[in-house]
Amino acid sequence: MSPSTELPDALPVRTYLEEGARIAAILLVWGVLAAFATFVIGNFGYRSSIIAIVGQWLGTVLGLVGVLNALLYVVFRAIDYWRA
Repeated sequence: MSPSTELPDALPVRTYLEEGARIAAILLVWGVLAAFATFVIGNFGYRSSIIAIVGQWLGTVLGLVGVLNALLYVVFRAIDYWRA
């Protein structure tokens, strides 16, 4: 059997908007956590204290994790749409 060359039916616009809202929510949650770590924990003590350094580092890591989490979500949803 040869694979079908037909394009699948498009989903309603509401579905795409909901997916975009989920991605935005993922980025917002991780962004708030990263901002908290960077600007609250990162500002304890003087500039080169261990807590300030850990806060800055933690904020960077949380921001990166958030972007990777959103990317992973997009990849999984693309695979889900592709298999449907």
